[in-house]
Order: sequence, then C-alpha cells, then structure tokens
Amino acid sequence: MVVTKAKSVVSFSRNARRRAFTLVELLVVIAIIGILVALLLPAIQAAREAARRSQCMNNLKQIGIGLHLHHDEKKFFPPAGVTQSMAAGSRPKGHDSTWITHILRYVEQKALDDQIDWENYSFGGSVQGTVRGETITLFHCPSDVRPKPNDTYTPSLYSRGNYVANNGIGPMTEWRGSAAMTREGGMFFMDSQLTMADLRDGTSQTAAVSEIRAVTNTRDGRGMLHYVEGPIYHHNFTPNSMVPDEVRTAWCINELEAPCIGAFAAWNARRIIMTARSHHPGGAQLLLADGSVRFVTDSIDLSLWQALCTPKAKAGEVPISGF
Repeated sequence: MVVTKAKSVVSFSRNARRRAFTLVELLVVIAIIGILVALLLPAIQAAREAARRSQCMNNLKQIGIGLHLHHDEKKFFPPAGVTQSMAAGSRPKGHDSTWITHILRYVEQKALDDQIDWENYSFGGSVQGTVRGETITLFHCPSDVRPKPNDTYTPSLYSRGNYVANNGIGPMTEWRGSAAMTREGGMFFMDSQLTMADLRDGTSQTAAVSEIRAVTNTRDGRGMLHYVEGPIYHHNFTPNSMVPDEVRTAWCINELEAPCIGAFAAWNARRIIMTARSHHPGGAQLLLADGSVRFVTDSIDLSLWQALCTPKAKAGEVPISGF
C-alpha cells in the first residue's frame, strides 16, 4: 500500500509538470496577442474616425439649415462680416459681426441671439463679453483636438471653431468703410447679401462652408467665431495644402499641420488667405449652398476647386461637371 501511494504521488507530479506552459509557448501566445492587437487597433481607430466624420457632417448640415432659414426670413444669405458703414445704414447691423453671429437664432442658439443688442453692437461693445466667448458645440469638429470647451483666443476671449465660410479667392483685403472689392468674393464677403438667384452656377455647384484646423495655442486667431478675420477660408489652394496661411502677424502661431505667416499688422491693412483644412484623413468636408455635404479629397483638381467658390461662371466658362 505504501509503494502504491508513492507511485501515485510521482505520477501526479509528472502530470502537473506536463500541464505547465513552457517559455517558448508563452512567447508564442504573447506574439499572437500582439498581432491581433496590431490588426484590431487600426480598425477601431477607423471606426471612431468614421463616427467623428459623420458627426462633423451633421454639424455642417445643421449650419446649412441655419443659412437657409436666414435666407427664408431675410431674403438673403448673411454676409461674411459687416463693416461700420453698413452697420450705420441698412440691415444687417452690427459692425464686425460675422455670418456665424447672424445665424445663431437659426441653429437653436436663440438664447445667445437674445443677448445681442444689434442697434449698439460694436467691436468693443457688451456683446463681446457675453456672446463672443461662449462655447458652441455645433461649430466644433470632433476630429479636431482643438478647439475644446472654453478654448478661446486670448486675451480677447473670442470662442474658436472649425467651420468657415467661402470667401472666394484671396487675399481678403476689405475693412470697415472700404468700398470696392477687387477680387472673386466667393459666396460670403464683407457686407454681402447674396440671394439664391445670385448663385447662377446652381446651389449644388457653389461652396458655402468648409473646415479649418484650430491651432493648439490659443493666441492663434484662425477660426474665431465672432470676428471677421476668423470664420472664413479661401480657394487659392486645395484642401490641406501646406502653403502657409496669410494672417494678422499677432494672430499667427505657425504649426506643422496649420502653417501661417504674418502678412499684416492691423485691420486697416488686411491681407488674408486661409486654406480649408481638417483632421479627416485625405480631405475635408464641404457644405454646398443647397445644404448637401460632400467630402472633398486633397487631390481635387485646383481649377475645379476654384470654380466651386464662385457663385457664377465667368464669361466663356462652362458650368462645373464631374463634381
């Protein structure tokens, strides 16, 4: 009986050793897990980006509805910005207000719009202290790490965003009190009041709003929602071009993904060129004047991209095709 028990113990000990993992087996398992993680991570990231891109598209569609509601009530699309001379005369009032300021009530921001005293709106007025620094999620693309809540241009506390209006072919040089515009003005320019009838290329062939990358440093002025030098872009270069933007010197923070140079020092010497950019791989979203949203690739032909920014074809040009 004693011998039998000893054999049983020895047999159990050998079986236990057989069930244990060897070092080689453990390394193989770890390698397999690593390969699976490497395969799954890009798929997960792609799924997340698809969701963010879908939300960005919805934001642009809501902005498009707001622009159309403004047109239905006012009978024209809002201007890119309002000069002092226009503010003192006919509607729309509020010099240095932007197209974003004018559509607040049409994008479910009536509470903010109610705080605006349009008769006394001014660059230094009280509205800047209440509305200009307010975070509005609708104007933030979720694929951009900036702007985040309460991310404002400092020290003036202008809220920043990612959606910018088509200001045509730059540079934008207009300033308050200036008269003539000597360039292609796009769909939104200073004191503009374009109507549906003015979009002779067709609403489905005219760019309205695209995207811009917000710079991490809050001293960069690109994307400011409520100042005329912030929420616009130009069609000089294709989306995500690395040609530096030309902006106000004090408001330029040059970053690799959003390069810029200082081109002027003050509002009365404006020379602005800003390119549509996004954090969506391969291109940027574009809201057309009919309210639809397209994804425009970085490789779009420059002549087609520039044709999209004009409300009507030049003499001798044919309508856009293939877009």
